[in-house]
Amino acid sequence: PIENSLGGGIVETLDAFKANRGEVSIYAEVQLNVHHSLLANCEPKQVRRIHSKPEVFSQCRTWLATQYPRAQLIPAASSSRAAQTAVEENTTALSIGAEPGAAAIGSELAGSLYGLQVLFARIEDNPGNITRFAVISRQKAKRSGDDKTSVMFDTVDKPGALVDVLLVLKEAGINLSHIDKRPSGESNWEYTFFVDLLGHRDDRIVAKALKEAAGHCKELVVLGSYPRAKRIL
Repeated sequence: PIENSLGGGIVETLDAFKANRGEVSIYAEVQLNVHHSLLANCEPKQVRRIHSKPEVFSQCRTWLATQYPRAQLIPAASSSRAAQTAVEENTTALSIGAEPGAAAIGSELAGSLYGLQVLFARIEDNPGNITRFAVISRQKAKRSGDDKTSVMFDTVDKPGALVDVLLVLKEAGINLSHIDKRPSGESNWEYTFFVDLLGHRDDRIVAKALKEAAGHCKELVVLGSYPRAKRIL
């Protein structure tokens, strides 16, 4: 996952791109309509702890505040890990004669894989909750005629450095579809920017603009050019 329509960029993915810059390429993108369920093998009234990814909690914030305002929300590395943890906690509780109280938020598939019941389905606050996934490859996608290019860059330390980069793209007539940032990890208050633009890296206009934009950056890395997703699965 690279971006959610409600929660924004997925920080673990952006940080992974930074850590592995230049080693892999985005080959395609997929958009999925995401539905979340509250999963548990205990009664709804017994739920006291809920496990899931922080991004998932943010996508179900209103529902959780209404239905489980006193529940402890415990972050997990993934939805599947959250489901596994809920099972383990409840199994341990039952083995010592205690009342189970752990649940997880995830997909119905995760529930079936780990033997959890769906207590409540489609608990996301917005039914139009879409997550965009990047398909990673060591190969580069060819031009399709309707492409998107993702780039990552660190600007030089001077006033207006980010504006200079964006101005190059503006003057080239290149439209941006997404922009995000993460701490650079090198110095405090310095950032790595992530931009999605329309066009393919092999398009003459895009290639020229990226070359010029790189002159305003410490480093500019093309994460990949790939066909734009045209439908939601």
